[in-house]
Amino acid sequence: MARDVEERQLIAASLAGDDDAFRQLVERHYRIVLNVAFRAFGSEAAAEDCAQDVFIKVHQRLGSYRADTPFIHWLHRVAANTVTDALRRRRADVSLESLVHEAPSESGDPAEAAARHEQRKAVRQAMASLPGRLRDAIVLQVFHELSYQEIAQVLEIPLGTVMSRLHNAKRLLRARLGGYVEVPAAAIGANNQ
Repeated sequence: MARDVEERQLIAASLAGDDDAFRQLVERHYRIVLNVAFRAFGSEAAAEDCAQDVFIKVHQRLGSYRADTPFIHWLHRVAANTVTDALRRRRADVSLESLVHEAPSESGDPAEAAARHEQRKAVRQAMASLPGRLRDAIVLQVFHELSYQEIAQVLEIPLGTVMSRLHNAKRLLRARLGGYVEVPAAAIGANNQ
């Protein structure tokens, strides 16, 4: 709660023209925005460019932020929209290399590590092939660990739509990965309400 109050004070000061207050908001949330962009682009340079665009839009639209919702939810929405717009402009294949992090093999067995690498690669490719609205929902659930209600707030959609999008995303992932790999719950997220 103290963080929310402090953020609202920084927002109010930013709206009043205090550049240092806005700089503090950027510093607090830069890594989060950069991670969202990196998951979409798979390139640090592209992610940094996109993160910069996000904060330009945040600065321009800060007056539209409603203080009755957590700032992070509003920021996620701006970031998701900016990423989606940038991807449309690029019309490039989405590289989501960072979506599933490679964990070191406990056994040290190179064959096991190679098999896990191939599995993760298949999951990344399947996630990259999802329609943007489905990918946004599942990324928020799996990688940002948001609940259905929080996803609904971030994406500004009804709770039922969140449930539908997550169900469809998981169904498509299972279909695209069927036979090749078993889709572990951790790879595509378990339901969390």
